[in-house]
Amino acid sequence: MSGDLSLSPEARALAYDFTVLRKNQGLKETRMTEDRAGNLLASRAVRDYMDEHGVDDPAAAAIQVVIDAVRRLPARSDLIVLDAVFGLGLLIAEYTKQGVDPLAIQKLQSVDLGVRRDSLRNHWPRLHRAVGAEAPETPGDRYLRDTVEPRIFRDLAMLIVGTSASAATLSDAPRTPSPGKVVVVGGVAMDHVFHSDAVPLPETSVRATDHARSPGGKGLSQAVAAARLGLEVVLIAAYADDEDGLQIKKFLETEQIDTSMMKCVHGETTPQTAVIEFPDAESAAVVWHNEGAVSLTPQDVHQYRAVLAACDAVLLTFEVPQDVLSSTLNLVSGLRPNRPVTVVTPGQPYDTGPPSGQAFAQIDYLVAHSWELRRLTYYRQSSNHLGESFLRLGVQSVCVLGNRGGTIYSQTGPPRSISPPPSMLKESSITRDLFCAALVARLVEDHSLTDDAVRWATAAMASFTENYSNDRTFPDRDRIEQMLQALPGQAWQ
Repeated sequence: MSGDLSLSPEARALAYDFTVLRKNQGLKETRMTEDRAGNLLASRAVRDYMDEHGVDDPAAAAIQVVIDAVRRLPARSDLIVLDAVFGLGLLIAEYTKQGVDPLAIQKLQSVDLGVRRDSLRNHWPRLHRAVGAEAPETPGDRYLRDTVEPRIFRDLAMLIVGTSASAATLSDAPRTPSPGKVVVVGGVAMDHVFHSDAVPLPETSVRATDHARSPGGKGLSQAVAAARLGLEVVLIAAYADDEDGLQIKKFLETEQIDTSMMKCVHGETTPQTAVIEFPDAESAAVVWHNEGAVSLTPQDVHQYRAVLAACDAVLLTFEVPQDVLSSTLNLVSGLRPNRPVTVVTPGQPYDTGPPSGQAFAQIDYLVAHSWELRRLTYYRQSSNHLGESFLRLGVQSVCVLGNRGGTIYSQTGPPRSISPPPSMLKESSITRDLFCAALVARLVEDHSLTDDAVRWATAAMASFTENYSNDRTFPDRDRIEQMLQALPGQAWQ
């Protein structure tokens, strides 16, 4: 590389590693080996990061060190280049929000460096406009490879080792905050909703007063509810390319949800759900996940590790296979100490039994019905002991929602009851999804489980059920604030 002699030996060594790491699928934890990234793994920056943040894995620390430095590059154009060359995916949400061609975004995440470079060059002006950057002249392939990338690698190396005055200035500059970024890992389905006063007994039928067909699934519901509250939402879920799947994806996009990380399965049928809704907002359902054909794998989630690392909260549901749940929790847990908050809603139990104790120990908030929690334990327990049993497994907080209010159990204090709101609230799966989204919105803002956050999440549920017969859309912040005025002064008793 021309100009390398002006660098310190450590910076030159890092710049060399970057030329190796850009190949194939780019900057991935599995490629952080001694022969590819030995200089980076042994660098002072990585050692300091591990000591400061209590990270035991040098590969994970190295990736975070690089990502932090990439975000501090002074030129947005350089960030665009490295995001593509390394396959980081840091700008996916911005590209999607600004209407960049989904196929172009997909190619920027290809495991082939040549494909990533071609997409970068072919969409050069559009990518710059999407992030509000001035676009230099589109580089030729050879100029990009032999001149632009090496120059950015040198700048990145100097930022990491801190050997220049400009690097020190940039390092001391405050990072641009990114509040309200949420990743939902769950499921989508096409719901067939029947409104009725009763569930039919075997060999009988009941009359439905109405029927609707609409996109559904816990993952979808939580994503939509969070987006309505102003959060930036990414949904990682599997869907088929049939008519229902395409309708679901279009619906999510109209709700301003990033669908670029959803997995499309060709030639299959999108999951279906038959739902019976009752006048008081309770519901019962028969679910067909089609998990044998349309489902996520751990690799589907792990390829977006950088996106998970950059978000504030991760919402998980049992709609995903158990190995996906466990591996995602393990991945997020490894992002310590500034890892996202994890919120898990169980729903139907796994046929293979409850998740492992290690998985529970990686959950910050477990939000569930008491009957769901009973299905997750091998022991028969009364409702008031269920919460404590999951605390003993390592869950940080357990939110047990009932027909009127609920109880929150926490590692940091005694159990507290959520006061019933001034509405005919009856807890159901859809109000629980809303509670999770509202809770996350306030956790992102408050950075802890405050009384006010619980009151706000309770008001979110109440504002939804109050107008349930006339308006079944998730509430926005204004609607919740109006309901909040009618709540008791204390949400916790």
